[in-house]
Amino acid sequence: MELVARLLVGALYLFSSVSKAIDPYGTVLKVEEYLYAMGAEWMSVCANPLAVGLIGFEMLLGAALILNAAPRLAARVAVVVGALFTLFTLWVAVANPVAECGCFGDVVVLTNAQTFGKNVVLLLLSLVVLCGAKSRRGGCDARCVGAVGAMVLVVALCIYSLVRLPLVDRFPFGVGTNIPQSIADELQEEESQTSVVCRSVATGEERHFAATDEAWWNEQEWEFVRVEAPESGVKVRARDFRLMVNDHDLTAQILTMPLCRLVCVERVEEMTERQREKLLALAAECMALGNRVVVVSASPLRKVEEMFPYMEICNMDAVTLRALLRAPYGIVTLKEGTVMHKATLCELKVEN
Repeated sequence: MELVARLLVGALYLFSSVSKAIDPYGTVLKVEEYLYAMGAEWMSVCANPLAVGLIGFEMLLGAALILNAAPRLAARVAVVVGALFTLFTLWVAVANPVAECGCFGDVVVLTNAQTFGKNVVLLLLSLVVLCGAKSRRGGCDARCVGAVGAMVLVVALCIYSLVRLPLVDRFPFGVGTNIPQSIADELQEEESQTSVVCRSVATGEERHFAATDEAWWNEQEWEFVRVEAPESGVKVRARDFRLMVNDHDLTAQILTMPLCRLVCVERVEEMTERQREKLLALAAECMALGNRVVVVSASPLRKVEEMFPYMEICNMDAVTLRALLRAPYGIVTLKEGTVMHKATLCELKVEN
């Protein structure tokens, strides 16, 4: 029983760590969301180290449990962490300060109530592990080295992904994606899955029709009741890609350009002067090559114009912009609506 519980708890922590590590920027955003919800926005500058630290800690604990490294210490830590997570998620489930917990990144999305239930089970399993660990001995040499090595690897992966870009892009704007085609595919799929519910005038029986089926148009036989569409668990869709200048929509124009560079700046008010100067220099290089360059930001256009004078600017929803680049600052290259290249500000270099 104790062996099964230990492996289950360890596997859960490993999965939680890996699911966050493949896209650590999403975990950084979730940490910021929690900090703002708790009124600790002044700690948002620590969001990056907090996110990486959490991912590394979960990997260390999960690997220690799986490898049976320092068994008593690992079991005690698992119980303490399980209790803290349970109390924290109880508050989240009751107060509902965030829409979802983010405990498995975007790989598995749980509601706040489901997360609380998961942590209750995790705590109970951890107690089973602790009871078994009291009378059990285990090595803490090579196994401990293995657990620490796993933590170092996952932390290195996080740092790499934050400096550059995530190795796995699970959003609808990956390199090679044709955005107009993706939008058309989404609309077609939604239309095929949407049904119209009508009630028979003669019998009162309800029936589902495809949205394109003309049979339900006959008002003498059928009375319209409602439209049913499948709920999407996807946070961001391709059709959320919209570039706006006040009330003017530039999306279609940008997506048909032979070549366009989008200078992505999530929040201009949070950008340092050094970052701004580097982006301006990179934009100047692109324009010198004859490329159209557009500064895209979620900040008010007035603030964007102050930071990037004499440049073409537009707005994009903050959530969509984060999904587009998965970094706060960088450049996305579009060719006739296809994402050709992405780069964060850290990996871009200004030519001397």
